[in-house]
Amino acid sequence: MLRRFKPTILAIEVINAAVSAFSKSFSPSGPILDIGSYHQPGYEKWCDRRVLFPGLEYVGCDIRPGPGVDRIENAHHLSFSDASFGTVMLLETLEHLPRPKRAIMEARRVLRGDGLLLLSVPFNYRLHGFPSDYWRFTASGIYQMLNDFPWKSVFSAGPALNPATIIGIAANTQSQDLVIAQQKLEAELRSQTRLLCRRLFWCALHQRSRDLIGLFLGRAEISVTFFDPGQAEYYRPTLPIPDAATRTRADESLV
Repeated sequence: MLRRFKPTILAIEVINAAVSAFSKSFSPSGPILDIGSYHQPGYEKWCDRRVLFPGLEYVGCDIRPGPGVDRIENAHHLSFSDASFGTVMLLETLEHLPRPKRAIMEARRVLRGDGLLLLSVPFNYRLHGFPSDYWRFTASGIYQMLNDFPWKSVFSAGPALNPATIIGIAANTQSQDLVIAQQKLEAELRSQTRLLCRRLFWCALHQRSRDLIGLFLGRAEISVTFFDPGQAEYYRPTLPIPDAATRTRADESLV
């Protein structure tokens, strides 16, 4: 029971909740390519996301063999043909790649014209897999990394000024269906408010004590916050509304 309060498992559960909401809201098509699918020993139970996409062909790839890996692939140079997949996922992977923008370009190459990209990266999280732990991204940084996609949606989860996780969804085409799907996503996330906030609260407790103090002082509200570069304050809260929004500048793409 106590193991479930480990920060790694709490973070994985938040990501899984977002992946589940994505699957329910966007009805992604297969085949699904999961780049960086290796399951760390002891975490297989939490890292297996195949169950979230029932009935769809699912290919897990990583730079090394092991649990969850169907094929050995280099994220910078995928061996798949163009337009091979309906959905590509890069979950907690970009921070471990020397050239994250290159990996996103490869993901887009193997996506079909109607395909979807789903990615997540940590923001407030300890060093892991060091020395191959290169980057931390803000929501605006991920938005810039997805700049080549005609449609994209980026949101953060955790304390508004120091989120635990950044999640991005991108599509090769724009359509009204994507707008409707995002509305469904927001509704699905709202329905999971209690679970998400509980997990994110314990993440804050484990990661940084000053975040916990901020929670009690009302300075680090837990929320899921959508990035919107068209708004003056950039962020549009979706779950419990914070008192103040985060203002960030767009980071340069890392090619």
